[in-house]
Amino acid sequence: MTRALSIWLLTLLLLTVPGRRASAEEIKPPFNLRWGETADRLERLLKGAKATIIARRTVEGREAWDVEGLVQIGLKRTVFYFSAGELVEVELQYQKDDWDEAKYDGFMGDVRRHLEQRYGQGQLVARKKEPNGDVMQTLVGWKWNQNNTAIELVYFSAQSPSQVFRTLSVHYKTF
Repeated sequence: MTRALSIWLLTLLLLTVPGRRASAEEIKPPFNLRWGETADRLERLLKGAKATIIARRTVEGREAWDVEGLVQIGLKRTVFYFSAGELVEVELQYQKDDWDEAKYDGFMGDVRRHLEQRYGQGQLVARKKEPNGDVMQTLVGWKWNQNNTAIELVYFSAQSPSQVFRTLSVHYKTF
C-alpha cells in the first residue's frame, strides 16, 4: 500500500469515527445574535419580534433586560446582559407549570445532547440534592468553555410538601 493511500485511509477513518470532531463550533449567542451586539440594535430587533422588555435593571455593574414574548417551547423569560452597551450574556429561562420533574429531566437531557453535538463534551459543575428546612433543593449544572465564551446549563428545583418550583436555564456568555 502506498504512503498516500495509507494517509488517505487514516484520514477517512478519523473523519467517520462517531463522536470525533475536528473542532467544536464557536459558541455564539442564541437568536442569531452576535457578541457585542448593541443595546439599541437589540431593542429594535425585540420590537420587531413583538417581544416585551418587562424590566431593566443593573446586575453586578451590567445592564440587564428581562424580556418575555420570544417564542420557544417552555421559554418563560430571556435576560440580556450588556456591558458598556454591548451584549455579553444571554440567559434563557425555561419554566412551565404543567411540567413535572420527569419532563424537566427529559428537556435537560435533550438540551445537553444538543449542546454536546455542537460543542463537545460538557463538564459537570454541580450535582447536589439537599434539604433546607422542609424544602428539598436540587441543583444540576453543566458547562462548556471555548476560547472566551461559555455555555452553562442549570436545573434548579425546590420542593416542599405543599409547593414546588422548578426552572432550567441556559446561559450563553462571553468574557
